[in-house]
Amino acid sequence: MFKIKYLWRSKYYFGVLVTATVLLSCKNSSEQRTHQSSGTGLTSPVKIEQAVGTKEAEPKPAIEESSNENNGESTDYLTSINFDKYPADPQKRRSNALINWDSNVGAKSFKTRIDRAYKENDVSFAGYYIVSTFGCGASCVMGFMVDVRDGKIYDLPLGEENSCLFAVDGVLCKSISRLFVSGVCKESVDAKKVFYKAYLWDEENKKFNPVKENEFLK
Repeated sequence: MFKIKYLWRSKYYFGVLVTATVLLSCKNSSEQRTHQSSGTGLTSPVKIEQAVGTKEAEPKPAIEESSNENNGESTDYLTSINFDKYPADPQKRRSNALINWDSNVGAKSFKTRIDRAYKENDVSFAGYYIVSTFGCGASCVMGFMVDVRDGKIYDLPLGEENSCLFAVDGVLCKSISRLFVSGVCKESVDAKKVFYKAYLWDEENKKFNPVKENEFLK
């Protein structure tokens, strides 16, 4: 009986001793790591906090007047285009019509972007149209325009078929003109010559027709 009692006590004290040894070892190891991180150039732990309530970045304007650099020289392609050659004839109106979403099924997938541009931007093309453009991948821009008279939505001549791998400027148009430039492009990175992808808006038939650059360049 004595041997059993003594053996139980021995196991108890042995367990306590092992636990205390382990705890002391962990503490010393932790202190050693802390000392090393502050004195040997090791990076100290960084607290990462989740951003809450971060303000969303303001979207870029639908159309920007360009002043890009090409081969080290600043070039304003907007001024090289004769927009006045294809004038629009806008009439006075009291207010913008509500957007007619049923007029363009594809535009329904971009309601937020189109609606925001329609509310915040002024007429920017062909006298009656508010343009909304946005990226659709590398070197790709797509968009729509809304007629402020009746709210109907029309596709812009953009997308993959009008994108260029080496673009030096994007969409260029004016509220006073029916000329719409989808992009200014180069054949390669080192090319000095540029070419234009452009269209004329046919107000009567409600469609875009391609136009050659020698017809609108100054």
